[in-house]
Amino acid sequence: MDEVRIGIIGLGNIGQVHVGNLMDGKVPRGKLTAVGDAIADKLPDYEAKGLKTFDSGEALIGSGEIDALIIATPHFQHTTLGIAALEAGLHVMVEKPISAHKADAERLIAAAAARPEQKFGGMFQLRVEPRYQKIRELVQGGELGDLIRVIWIMTDWFRAEAYYQSGGWRATWKGEGGGVLLNQCLHQLDALQWITGMPSKIRSHVGIGKYHDIEVEDDVTCYME
Repeated sequence: MDEVRIGIIGLGNIGQVHVGNLMDGKVPRGKLTAVGDAIADKLPDYEAKGLKTFDSGEALIGSGEIDALIIATPHFQHTTLGIAALEAGLHVMVEKPISAHKADAERLIAAAAARPEQKFGGMFQLRVEPRYQKIRELVQGGELGDLIRVIWIMTDWFRAEAYYQSGGWRATWKGEGGGVLLNQCLHQLDALQWITGMPSKIRSHVGIGKYHDIEVEDDVTCYME
């Protein structure tokens, strides 16, 4: 396949980033051909750019206009759209988290595993950043010796109140399924276990709405063994 026709479902903050990267030619062999969003008012601007537009993920998946799909919708749609896209024969990249619940994630992974000829992945971009790749190389290769203790402090992924108010689904149990652990911190948890391995024990304390007017966690301290 010389050129991969790519579709994006979900035109919120991160969906627009993916649109920009593809339209600017930053993805070799990738061509954005179609987008979809449940908010119809968003679509005319993309039609003006020559893209096919759809008002649902299901319509985009069944359109025949794409070979691969980027899913950038609210979290609870990731599983159903991901499985539907895989069953339609599409390659799939799901924004994190790939699912809001463990059982749903397992269903999505199983659907992908049953179709090894199709590409499937979650969006954990830290794994392709050179600094994290180098850290992993040093740790995994034993150049630093035996790993005794790791301290991982992350403070530059803070989100202001305006971020949480930018969408009605954000920072709610019903809409997002959780807070910082399921959103920003997910990247750090993935990078940490990718570099050092999975912990055997975890102890933590979590603050619910500690720094923001939200119903989910926004502050976490975790001890892992």
